[in-house]
Amino acid sequence: MADADYQSNLRLLRNFLDEFRSVLAEKTSCHIPRLALNYYRSSLSLLCQYPNKKLATKAWIRRINWFILSNVALIFLTMVFAFPESKNVIDMGDDMVWLVGMGLVGTKVFYVHLRCNDIDEIIWDLDYYNREVRPHNSDDEVLEWQRLCYLAESGFFINCFFLVNFLSAVICLQPLVGQEEKLPFHSIWPFHWHRADLHPKTYWFLYVWLSVTSHHNLMSILMVDMVGICTFIQTALNLKVLCIEIKRLGEMRAVNDAKFREEFYRVIRYHQHIIKLVDKVNTTFNGSFNAQLMASFAMVSISTFETMVAASVDPKMALKFAFLMVVAFVQLSTWCVAGTLVYSQSLEVAQAAFEMNDWHTKTPEIQKDLGFVIMRSQKPLIYMAKPFLPFTLGTYMLVLKNCYRLLALLRESM
Repeated sequence: MADADYQSNLRLLRNFLDEFRSVLAEKTSCHIPRLALNYYRSSLSLLCQYPNKKLATKAWIRRINWFILSNVALIFLTMVFAFPESKNVIDMGDDMVWLVGMGLVGTKVFYVHLRCNDIDEIIWDLDYYNREVRPHNSDDEVLEWQRLCYLAESGFFINCFFLVNFLSAVICLQPLVGQEEKLPFHSIWPFHWHRADLHPKTYWFLYVWLSVTSHHNLMSILMVDMVGICTFIQTALNLKVLCIEIKRLGEMRAVNDAKFREEFYRVIRYHQHIIKLVDKVNTTFNGSFNAQLMASFAMVSISTFETMVAASVDPKMALKFAFLMVVAFVQLSTWCVAGTLVYSQSLEVAQAAFEMNDWHTKTPEIQKDLGFVIMRSQKPLIYMAKPFLPFTLGTYMLVLKNCYRLLALLRESM
């Protein structure tokens, strides 16, 4: 699907719910139609945020993509210019949250613009097992794990899709509830276009434009995050399947050494492929990973602090900051939980190799190679934002601890 055109991506998304229901209806193991990552890549293509080799051949897609990137940068600048107008701590916190969020969106979509061809290669590499190791796989245990992973990814995406649309509706409609006529977020435009009393028509044009941009940004960040998180989950799944393959090697009884060696080396190549894949993902998503960690720390700290400040002054704003705090927590925890799955499952490979049946009856050459597999698997595979910390639950707890320290310091200084 990396070479799919715009119409092919549209057809794929139209079949998403039918394919999801067909897999969900199967009570036993079954072949999944495709990796769920293909749906999110197609969504990015339809949002004109994915100018890979195929789509970049169309001039209109390139122009729209650059227009979207320029629009995000322009709106970010109008928000920066509006920041000095903050009247109090609560308004300043609100502006800072929006700046952090818009900066995160801009960074991630720009990295997708730069790295979309590398992402195509990663999605292709994640399907290595079905394509190279076992093209006609009939192992019920492997098929069941693939089915559960497909359902978990797709189910999580469906829930996030409704949550993001609800958040978009709140952002776009919330200013209409208040007494003052405001834009969806605080920004300053030339010639006072943002003031409804001076330029009512321009104000409403900007209101609609910023609302559409906000919704597009939220959908884009959802799809980009789904690509990243599902890459983590698919890596953990590949490591789980690798453990199953190692266990199956120990169950091979009535085979000669040549046949066993052939299967054993196939499994070793699979393990090496996963190791190289993790390195490729860390390189491709490094800038996006760094932006995610910094933005998560800032969002959690600011929204928590502003919730405490606004609780006794403006309950409405306190509720808004509390909701943003929950969103930031959920986003960071999802990344860290997915990263922890890869970390822990990579260590299980060594245990699976150690527990392989009758390994001591194999030739010295195979025993030596098995020892190398165990030795390499004792070094965990980690997705990390260099030079910062890896995406694990340990990092999650460290971020929360530092946020608490920062909040305590700010609280004491007030």
